[in-house]
Amino acid sequence: MELRQMQYLIAIYEHGGVSAAAEKLFLTPQALSKSIRKLEEELDAPLFYREKNSLILTPFGKKVLPEVQRLVADYEDMMRRLEQISAQERGRVRLAFSHGVPNALSLDSLRSFEEAHPEAVVDMVELPDLLAEDAVRRETADIGFSIGVPQPAEQFEYVRLRHYQLCAVVHPDHPLAGRESLSIRDLEGQPLVTKNPYFKVFQMVEDCAERAGVELTYALRSPDEILWLRMLEDNRGVGIGVSFLRNPKKSSGSRLVHIPFDDELSWDINVIVKRGHYLSRTAGELLEHMKGLAEE
Repeated sequence: MELRQMQYLIAIYEHGGVSAAAEKLFLTPQALSKSIRKLEEELDAPLFYREKNSLILTPFGKKVLPEVQRLVADYEDMMRRLEQISAQERGRVRLAFSHGVPNALSLDSLRSFEEAHPEAVVDMVELPDLLAEDAVRRETADIGFSIGVPQPAEQFEYVRLRHYQLCAVVHPDHPLAGRESLSIRDLEGQPLVTKNPYFKVFQMVEDCAERAGVELTYALRSPDEILWLRMLEDNRGVGIGVSFLRNPKKSSGSRLVHIPFDDELSWDINVIVKRGHYLSRTAGELLEHMKGLAEE
């Protein structure tokens, strides 16, 4: 039994007849019928019988079909994986960044890598934290840049590149604006403006509050940064940000005040790959290049 015969069997079943299947397969009905008859001779049993204007699977055909569908699906999956590997070997590397990482991690080093490897094609996508990790886990990305340790940790290899603290972000007129640092307890009763559960920041603050027995109140849980900033600039809550944004050059001229937490609330950038994932030579060189950015 050949692969094409399996595909023909599936096509006839799905289209209910030889003519419709032949048109889909760009074959003549005669050629398709001949191939199926040859398969039936090889198996020494009929696969179809005619009922009115349709071909119906015989009891034997009903047993054969799921086996054939499984084999064809496995073959198609294999071909997709090989195409991905082939694309990597041609110099394509797929990167998935957790949201905010490109702003925190200077990409000059990445640009210098591309200049030194003109044959490389680097595809970059920025995603919510959990979706960036998932892209690496599902191998739709070769290398990821995650916030914190990716989960489950045993499925990944990772190196920490940068360490930042979480901060409360408030309007200059907010009562907390004059503080040098804050505790998670200072957030109790404050309307929080933060990301949704797809972002590690949300869960970090939730976990810290739970350990401290603090009940949090949310005014906004959304990835919409424009709305997030508007609410803070209107002094309508306390935002959760990252210490690298305390640099006024990186805060787009915003008057907002960033106050670090004295709790263990960190925003660490890790470069990650899935254990066992195939990395081309170019991807491997890029990974080592990015690992070189790790802070001492």
